[in-house]
Amino acid sequence: MAPILNLSDLKCFVLVYEQRSFTRAANRLDTSQSQISARIQRLERFAGMPLFIRLPHGIMPNRKGELLYEHAKRVLSNVSELETAVRETRTAAVT
Repeated sequence: MAPILNLSDLKCFVLVYEQRSFTRAANRLDTSQSQISARIQRLERFAGMPLFIRLPHGIMPNRKGELLYEHAKRVLSNVSELETAVRETRTAAVT
């Protein structure tokens, strides 16, 4: 079965990218480092390639990770705009 892309994994990826650390991302999300690692591995399986270079003290995105980050930010921004529009529509329908 092919891996499925989900927004939670994408949000996690963006945070890991910005924090440059699985551990710092885990702390920000109040979860374990192993949960973050599993999400990134699932996203890497979906992408069919590694997205980060693992270093002794942190990580660094590779070129594919940089490209995915740009797309992920746009997708998450669009989702946020959609959620806002739906809430506004729901509120307007009630009044």
